[in-house]
Amino acid sequence: MILESVAEQANFIELLENLKAEAHIQDPLERMRDKGWQQFLSLGLPSRQTENYRTIKLRHLFSQSYQLAQENTIATESIDGAVYPECRHSLIVLVNGNYSPELSNISALPPKVVISSIQEAMPIYGTLLNNYWAKSLKGESDPFAALNFAMQSRGIFIYVPPKCECHVPIQLLHVVAAENQSMILPRAQIFLGALANIHLIHSQICLTTSPYFINQVTDSILEEGAQLQYSQILCEESPQSWHFDAFRANLKRDSKLETVAVTEGAGTIRHDYRIQLTGENSEVLLNGVNMLCGKKEAHTNISIDHQSPHCRSYQLFKNVLNDFSRSSFEGKILVQQAAQKTEAFQLNNNLILNDHAQADSKPNLEIFADDVKASHGATVGQLDPDQLFYMKTRGLSDAAAKNLLIYGFCEQVIEKIPLASAREMITERVKGLMIA
Repeated sequence: MILESVAEQANFIELLENLKAEAHIQDPLERMRDKGWQQFLSLGLPSRQTENYRTIKLRHLFSQSYQLAQENTIATESIDGAVYPECRHSLIVLVNGNYSPELSNISALPPKVVISSIQEAMPIYGTLLNNYWAKSLKGESDPFAALNFAMQSRGIFIYVPPKCECHVPIQLLHVVAAENQSMILPRAQIFLGALANIHLIHSQICLTTSPYFINQVTDSILEEGAQLQYSQILCEESPQSWHFDAFRANLKRDSKLETVAVTEGAGTIRHDYRIQLTGENSEVLLNGVNMLCGKKEAHTNISIDHQSPHCRSYQLFKNVLNDFSRSSFEGKILVQQAAQKTEAFQLNNNLILNDHAQADSKPNLEIFADDVKASHGATVGQLDPDQLFYMKTRGLSDAAAKNLLIYGFCEQVIEKIPLASAREMITERVKGLMIA
């Protein structure tokens, strides 16, 4: 078994090498891509013995044969239904991971906000980007995030200058339109200047029936006093798809990051958060809910590094599991010795609707400071039969009673979605789809 796994890894790396050679692009990112590839090779592919990947069926991924997704042309009408009403004029579109200015509409954004491909940003912001990337790549421990860096194409660059407040939400719409079994590598690079403030909502629409592997990275830097709200709605994944989603953030003094992730799973979806609180009095709030049925899987891995005093981190992640679905949660809070007066809290709740679904949970604290408030916990349970009986005696059907209890379980996270239309859409999907 181990020998077979090693052979499959070698074959997959050979496939990646061929794809990298096929996608060779001479542009301002070429040198950094090579560094990303070297970092990927030094890390190597994970195995089932790798702690952060122990619950993921990697052999199924390594046995696949992918090609790089092409920059397909699509009609504007095909994405109209996926655009939130509040974002008609603050829309950024990526097709198969490539920024599409033709489909985007950013007319409502402040003129000082910079939206471009990463390549087009290099002549002006190259020094800033190269210095940050050189440092972050050395500390990158996830091989798939390094692989994204090595094989990225025309990702998106978002720069919000100091003291700029964007009063409209910005939708980052990723369109999956690959015609064959493809690997897609979207990348979003976000820089918020001091006291800048934006709300970014990432969503996805799938226009293909072909299997795909999305290996995505969203990387953000928040300067002093900056605030970023990041919502992610992934409800249109193919049941045959793989989706690895890495979120990276570096928070300076007095900055604040708040995220909400809502998914209905995929063949396998994995969220990987790496958050560094490097400035005093910075704050991060991570929230998520996975609503799974069939044989879908969703895995969440979190690492929060408290490096400075008076910082706060809060995590709330919930999973609802039906049929033969599976979830895992592994969260680590690291409090460095210098990070006195830290507040750090972590909670993972799981609601299992039958005897076949499976939820794994591993919360973790590692504390080297002595003046800290911290807690972590996990729960696994089923629907309360007494509550169901009470609701049915009040005239609700069995399905309606179950759906109402399920929504009540999810509501604490759903209500944190700032965008009203997205929040209403998720509410309706929960009430209509999660019948036990």
